[in-house]
Amino acid sequence: MNKFKEVTILGAGPAGMGVAYYCNKEGIKYRLFEKGSVVGGNCITFNINGFMFDSGAHRFHDKDQDTTFLVKDLLGRSIHRINVPSQIYINGKFVDFPLTPINIIKFLGPSLVVKATASLVFNKLKNTKIRNFKDLALNRYGWIISNLFLLGYSEKLWGRPAHHLSAKISGSRLKGLSLRLLMAEAFGIKKNLHLDGSFYYPEKGIGSIFSTIKERCNEENFFLKSKITSIFHNQNKITSIEINKSSKVDIDLLVSSIPMNIFIRLLNPLPPKSILDAIDSISYRDLILVVFMLNKETINSNGSMYFPSKKFAFTRIYEPRNRSKFMSPKGKTSLAVEVPCEKVDKLSDEEVKSLINTIQKQLVDIGFFEVSDIIEIGNKKIKYAYPVLESSYSSKLSPIVKYISSFENLIVNGRNGKFEYTHIHDHLNDSREIVSNLKMNGVEIENK
Repeated sequence: MNKFKEVTILGAGPAGMGVAYYCNKEGIKYRLFEKGSVVGGNCITFNINGFMFDSGAHRFHDKDQDTTFLVKDLLGRSIHRINVPSQIYINGKFVDFPLTPINIIKFLGPSLVVKATASLVFNKLKNTKIRNFKDLALNRYGWIISNLFLLGYSEKLWGRPAHHLSAKISGSRLKGLSLRLLMAEAFGIKKNLHLDGSFYYPEKGIGSIFSTIKERCNEENFFLKSKITSIFHNQNKITSIEINKSSKVDIDLLVSSIPMNIFIRLLNPLPPKSILDAIDSISYRDLILVVFMLNKETINSNGSMYFPSKKFAFTRIYEPRNRSKFMSPKGKTSLAVEVPCEKVDKLSDEEVKSLINTIQKQLVDIGFFEVSDIIEIGNKKIKYAYPVLESSYSSKLSPIVKYISSFENLIVNGRNGKFEYTHIHDHLNDSREIVSNLKMNGVEIENK
């Protein structure tokens, strides 16, 4: 590997900020360019008149010891382990999520439990090859449970039929139920606690992780409001980038965490037509976040609430105050409602207004609050919230990854940069490994 003198980072989301942090820590010369005015990417915290809310129901999970140590070191006493449940709302009732056998049994009742168990046994005996998410759900839960809780929700979130979605969209969340556990709890042999309710959360919102990273680093290395408008390359090397259609910056080593389709389309000269066709065959899911600020102390104790029914446009709701009391003014609370969509920029103001009115009526009908409780309603448009992992995405991605890998001074990182369904702890862990490899093999270290 060539010795690189400077690392240029594109994007100030968790992946980009992670690389910046570890470069700073290891004495590696770096600079970061971000088109927005704040760091954090799609993991930022908004504030409207003292009501704080994240750009999604973000949580920091203790999955990697070193990464957890980093975040706790960054935030000190202002990050806490939170224990709040997540639940699914269906047919007017709340059911624990991830699905627990005892809750399913209570919800379904004896006769339907027998049918659900028979469905689960039938699908196990079929020994179907897992080709997509629907296959995985049926194999793990059977038709009755999958149809009630999982398939509709996933189709709303990702905007595709369940049999067109990759099994990888499930992450680790379909590991909490097995036929053995279902039978054991059905007959009172064993009870299991496997709620998805324990995680770390900063007092002032998820965005404080990344604003703190910036404060810990040399802030002169961060160039905000710097949109990448062209990426020049020659002979398998990235040579320079254009900023805001005005200035050029020479590149030694580039780490990109911007969405893969944007990166490919910015290349100058453009890649071969086959690569452009391949990048046009993959897509991302956007999100509109509707926030109800309420003159009410609390709604319930849930961390997140999931809504699989297609009569609701939204998929998930969270109450920020349940994660930290600092997220709302004293005696007040808020509800943040996530509505996935294809292209959020194409929604007109009238469409957004109509959507908000529909959501408001549904939340009032559920009993979360009264119209008179509403202080203010806000909304935020979140682009590139999820890469859509269709069942065929690996084959579509393969030529793109091969092409990107041909650049000897390019590394891609992050959920959207690598087109992977990953999370904050994954991004920070990957960033540490990237910088560690650079330190060992391919970058000069500044004298501290």
